[in-house]
Amino acid sequence: MSGKSTGKFKLGWLVAASMLGLSACSSPDKLRTHPHVNPEDADVEPADTFEGFNRVMYKFNYGLDMVIIRPITQGYRFIVPQAGRIAVSNVVENLYSPVTFGNSVLQGDPQNSFATLWRFILNTTFGLGGVIDFAGQAGLHNRPADFGETMALCGVDSGPYLVLPFIGPSSVRDGIGRVGDAVMNPFTYTPYEVSIPYAAVSITDARSRSGKVIDDIYDNSIDSYETFRSAYLQKRAADIAKADASREKALERTPGK
Repeated sequence: MSGKSTGKFKLGWLVAASMLGLSACSSPDKLRTHPHVNPEDADVEPADTFEGFNRVMYKFNYGLDMVIIRPITQGYRFIVPQAGRIAVSNVVENLYSPVTFGNSVLQGDPQNSFATLWRFILNTTFGLGGVIDFAGQAGLHNRPADFGETMALCGVDSGPYLVLPFIGPSSVRDGIGRVGDAVMNPFTYTPYEVSIPYAAVSITDARSRSGKVIDDIYDNSIDSYETFRSAYLQKRAADIAKADASREKALERTPGK
């Protein structure tokens, strides 16, 4: 299969899969009428229907982390000073801006959409491609947004907890959401010589920033699988509640609403 055909195939399945989630948000009225999400009322502990599969995937990911990702991250932290690691995190966040912007628009949150767009413009120009968080220093901040979160705000249930190979904790909804995010991510459509290094840097950066928490869970939990599951689900519930509150605040400021 030619490179051009491979690109069309990759784009085709990404779009098709993301439409599963987009169908739940086809009307702006659904975004405006979905009830406010309260973290205490959210389904923070959905059924672990796939526990057998999940534990196998968890062991696979744990082995991958111990053998490859953790040693690379430790070397990265040893070689690259803190200022350099902050710069890398800034660049990774800046390059992910199209995904955050697209989801903010779909969530009906003009404030976060505006902030994300201008952060990208300012950090790409005055921030030297995102190396410096120029917008943040000027007081312009945003919140991350993803497609799983967008579907949650449209009333899509999380479905069973799901551990994905190479990715880790998720849910059926958030797994589909990752496909939607890939559709919005420009790096999905770049050659593998570009997309693979981008993914590698993103993974290393994420592991570096969360390294202490992850290692503490590995070392101190009686059942680290259960701990990761609970932590992920609680964080997702909090993120969704935050996104819903941000959207509701934006709608309250909209004339005529």
